[in-house]
Amino acid sequence: MASDPNPRRNLLKCSRYSFMNFMPEQLIYDKEAQGTIRFRAMFEMPSWEGVEESEITHVVDTANERLDKLAAQYWGFDRQEMYWIIAARNNLDLPDVQLYAGRKLKIPSKSWIDTYFLNQSRNYIQR
Repeated sequence: MASDPNPRRNLLKCSRYSFMNFMPEQLIYDKEAQGTIRFRAMFEMPSWEGVEESEITHVVDTANERLDKLAAQYWGFDRQEMYWIIAARNNLDLPDVQLYAGRKLKIPSKSWIDTYFLNQSRNYIQR
């Protein structure tokens, strides 16, 4: 098998709202297979520049609240997959444990997501 002449073809696909957009594509040459192997590198934390200007403070009402439901509430149902942004913004490693009644969460505004955040992924994966 020859080396791929167009290494941007057949990217590891993900949805527009996936955290995988912040995992740059890496290419290595496999000598045995004589071809290029594509994989995703480590997750790189997005830049939070400008987020505080329009950020929303959400107080968790019950321990049963979920990040995907909050993402849908603040950004729209089609963006509930972006729950990982709330987790990253609030340094939540274990949201199921760390979401307790009374906890304050910082939630970026929908306008910041639209105008700034979604454009950042273009720095990692060429579309």
